[in-house]
Amino acid sequence: MIDFDAEIEQVLDGPPSRLAFRAVCAAVLRAGCPERLVSRCEERLASWPDEVREASWSWLAALKAGHSKPTWRLVRALAPQSARNGTVDPVLPDPRSCAEVRGITGLDLGWYASEQLEVLAATLDHWEDLRSVRIGGLTGSDGELVARIAGHDALTRLESLSLVGVDEDMWHFKKPPFSPPEGRTWQLRHVGLRAPDLVQLLRSGQVPNLRSVDVLVCSAQEALDLAARPELARLDRLAIGFRCGRNGRQPLWKPYFGNVIDEDDDAAEAFFARAELTGLRSLVVRGTPMGLGREGLGERGVDAIVTGGALRQLTELTLELLPVGDAAIARVLEGIDAERIEKLALTDLVATDRTAAALAAAGVLPRLRHLDLSRNRLGAEGARQLAAGVRLPALEHLDLSGRESGSPYYARPDIQPVGDAAAEAWACSDNAAKLTHLRLAATGLTSDGLAALMKSERLPELGTLDVACNPVGSWPTALRDAPVWRTVRSVNLADCALGDADVRSLASVVSAPRLHSVSLAYNSVGSQGARALAAWALLPQLWELDLHDNVIGDDGLTDLATSRAAHRLLELDLEQDCWNPRARADSKPLPAEIVDPASFPSLDAIFLGMVDEYHGSRYSCGFPTRVREEIVSAPGTRPELIGFLTHLEDDGFEDAEDDAGPDEDSDLDDPDFRTERAARHAELFDEARDFARRMIEGDIGWPPPKEPAQGTTAADG
Repeated sequence: MIDFDAEIEQVLDGPPSRLAFRAVCAAVLRAGCPERLVSRCEERLASWPDEVREASWSWLAALKAGHSKPTWRLVRALAPQSARNGTVDPVLPDPRSCAEVRGITGLDLGWYASEQLEVLAATLDHWEDLRSVRIGGLTGSDGELVARIAGHDALTRLESLSLVGVDEDMWHFKKPPFSPPEGRTWQLRHVGLRAPDLVQLLRSGQVPNLRSVDVLVCSAQEALDLAARPELARLDRLAIGFRCGRNGRQPLWKPYFGNVIDEDDDAAEAFFARAELTGLRSLVVRGTPMGLGREGLGERGVDAIVTGGALRQLTELTLELLPVGDAAIARVLEGIDAERIEKLALTDLVATDRTAAALAAAGVLPRLRHLDLSRNRLGAEGARQLAAGVRLPALEHLDLSGRESGSPYYARPDIQPVGDAAAEAWACSDNAAKLTHLRLAATGLTSDGLAALMKSERLPELGTLDVACNPVGSWPTALRDAPVWRTVRSVNLADCALGDADVRSLASVVSAPRLHSVSLAYNSVGSQGARALAAWALLPQLWELDLHDNVIGDDGLTDLATSRAAHRLLELDLEQDCWNPRARADSKPLPAEIVDPASFPSLDAIFLGMVDEYHGSRYSCGFPTRVREEIVSAPGTRPELIGFLTHLEDDGFEDAEDDAGPDEDSDLDDPDFRTERAARHAELFDEARDFARRMIEGDIGWPPPKEPAQGTTAADG
């Protein structure tokens, strides 16, 4: 007999996360939802951040399809945007008619969510517990809705309102103004706004509790106006993006230094020379991506941050997507207080091993918990310097990843070429003693580097290991009893060139007491691999299994479903891309066992069918239309499956009965990214190392000479 109380207590005693929250709710449902247990969870979850107590998209889709559940009373956050290809976002529920959402404190409406914003504008007065609202991608056409929201008295109850984020580029759409009426005192502690709107809000005196700001500055004058506000001295966190000019030039599919925007440098100098930031503890400055480069302020802007004087008081610093290079980064590192800094994220700045050397020059960073040097150009020597050349006794989070590719059919990873040397250095580093998160995705890691990490006794706290987008190529059987299994909770092995034999080796692991999430997306897992997963001793404890775009046949899917072992599985992804040569035909339904509620009794999200990841659309849902309709109308169908099947963009579905389509016996020579994956990884690794060498030697090679005006020659210029 299952001890649900013990299972729930074990989850509640672990680290809070969205997945862990869903696991608690699933266990409560399997226990029959006794009031005693629900009340106990309510009491224990009160200490968890509200944002992790989130109802997933699948819950909302099921709710819109008419299916509720008692655990909704535990939910505090909604994020209705699915971010899945070819799915439809359920409309935001109205709290007047939907009791399930009346306890919500946080809404993340997602990007370009005008429909959701319209519902919120009409119902804002009735979200009585609402304290946080976020939406991205607002455009000029949203102006009337933003104005309606700005006039709501209910807005004064909010503690966080984000209408603009520093991850937006401002080049495609104008932002509507946010001009709330004056005379009201707000409870806001955080806002995300355009600079003119923030200046107006600060000047009004309506936000005496404001301590955190995300702001986009679009001119030097806006920078000056913002810097003049004395209220900035009360901020403890500032995230700022300068969007004052644009270049847009890029070499296609090649890494390059990036585009320095002089207007951004001018605005940064104007702002940081004048702004009173005496209370600041956290600073984020972000540029924008441009192909395989970046665009924004350059060395001059970074020097303005350094000379502005705020660096030494910071405990957290993030610089991201800026074309600056090692020399500017070194000045930043000289400017921070090594004794004080706790989080340092220097991401996508064209950093090389020289940046690692500058960090090592600090000798010791006693409080640094979070170090993110991802999407740069560090190499083997830089990784070794970080592992052995500087003392990091408090380090918990380390990210040395490159830029992952997304779908490997249509994009390429941008490698940070630290390779196996990084894994081997950190496997024996004293700095690894407190690491809980380690990301080495897109770094050129092979099975040798992976083995060094997994076998290390220097990683006694490691909970998250991400090695996606690497040419691992094989899973050594010797890792069966590797020490990392004692603590690891999540392993990301997406796009690692693993096949059935490797999954069999992985499935030989019999003890990993905390493991809950495994991603094998974009590998070559077939029916034999699925059969090995079905028999895996650890399958009964998994919450998440990602098999996106593999090559599993019906027999393997049936074995996985009928094993009845995945009784705690919450999320299962079996989608395939339309370019997968073994993708299931539209007319060929998935085995009925996949959707049998007895197969995965805790499942609250399932993703099936064929998608087009280039266009973000969907070809099928795993069932022909007739079968789909039968499943939706059947009385025993899982609510979340109904939610999925009824929230699809299905205009392009084809149900040709004579289309047998590719299957597991199809021609393996069909075009597929898997065919030349190892050679492609080697090519990208060499390209990244060569690019790093050129950056170290000062051979930036960018920008290219301007093209002569029409009617002239280069010599004429």
